Amino acid sequence: MKLSQKISFYIVLTLVVLISGCASMSNNALSLFGRNDKIDQGLPIVKNVRTINDVKSIGFEWDKIDDISLISGFVLYQVVKDGGMKRIAVIKNPLATHYYDDGLIPQTKYAFQISTLGKNGSVSPRSPLINVKTSFIDPVESVFASEDYPREIKIIWSPHPNPSISKYIIQRQNEKGIFLNIGVVKNRLYVEYFDKGLEDGREYKYRVVAESFEGAKSIPSAIAVGKTKAKPMPITGLKASENLPREIKLVWTKSPQKDVNKYQVYASNSPKDNFKLIAETKNTFYIDKIDADGVEKFYKIVPVDDVGIQGDLPLGGVKGSTLSPPPVPVITKGTIENFRAVIQWQRINDSRVKEYAVYRYEGGFSSKPLRFSGILKNEFVDKEMKNGKKYRYEVVSVDKNGIESKPSKEVELLINR
Repeated sequence: MKLSQKISFYIVLTLVVLISGCASMSNNALSLFGRNDKIDQGLPIVKNVRTINDVKSIGFEWDKIDDISLISGFVLYQVVKDGGMKRIAVIKNPLATHYYDDGLIPQTKYAFQISTLGKNGSVSPRSPLINVKTSFIDPVESVFASEDYPREIKIIWSPHPNPSISKYIIQRQNEKGIFLNIGVVKNRLYVEYFDKGLEDGREYKYRVVAESFEGAKSIPSAIAVGKTKAKPMPITGLKASENLPREIKLVWTKSPQKDVNKYQVYASNSPKDNFKLIAETKNTFYIDKIDADGVEKFYKIVPVDDVGIQGDLPLGGVKGSTLSPPPVPVITKGTIENFRAVIQWQRINDSRVKEYAVYRYEGGFSSKPLRFSGILKNEFVDKEMKNGKKYRYEVVSVDKNGIESKPSKEVELLINR
């Protein structure tokens, strides 16, 4: 009986009961829940009920009633949660021997009973309990998940042999161990799905559920474990120079992974500061040009593979520095002799020092100095002083790279004739 026929029957039945009046309800009421049914022991009993179980429906078949003179049809009952009986169908044909109930839940147990329906609205004693269980759609087979794609996993499976399958539901396990729907493939013969935007080098668990045109779902497939392409391994052997003038040279060991094709260089002024990307290179060395002497910097190298996956930023940084300035001269004498300035300082016993330079300032502190270079001895004589004018002198040592030391303490001299 179709759903529309069932509804029409119940509407007519309700109207009949209302017209009959309250006095007749106790004897002939056709309650939807069967609680007020009048049992007539003289009516024939339904025997030998057989069932065919489907995923969401049950088919019933019973022996033909030999004497149909007393009956107008059959009533099908279902056991409900509280143990009571609920009428689910009235079959208004005494010759009927078949019926089906649909809209059921797959893999669920149900219990039914059938009575004959008397012509006066009474029912026969019910048949023995008919215990049934809805069936299921077999799971999808041969589910596989890829293990080497960058940031995505490909899931493939065998086509379901059941032609009633309309689509597949792809599920992925979350961090709490629950499988959630992540996608749908809307064709029985289309058997692949790409899960994108995933984390690098991480495992994911999947299963596939087939769904029929009626909306019945199969048993979930076996779990398939996939993995995204791993990040490149950290590089080793990073060294940073500390003795080069105004530059720091970095060298490191080449990555053993063939798919690593470049490296990112990160730098910071302190191991506690944020490291910033300063360069990319395909070489296993890098020179950081720095326009200052004695500067310390910290470095990290990150490998990058041919699809752009970056390795993790190392926890610690490697320290490098530019060449520090040579030693500062110490002035031992600053006098006026024969109207000339004579400046002397201690000789520096350091192989780095190749010469000295003297800076002479005149006027305010912001005035630009005059530089006297190429001084090989530890003495300087200024023959170009003007009478009554103050001069300030500073001495620096200079190495072969032209790097100057910090200036010595200042000496101020004045000629008064």
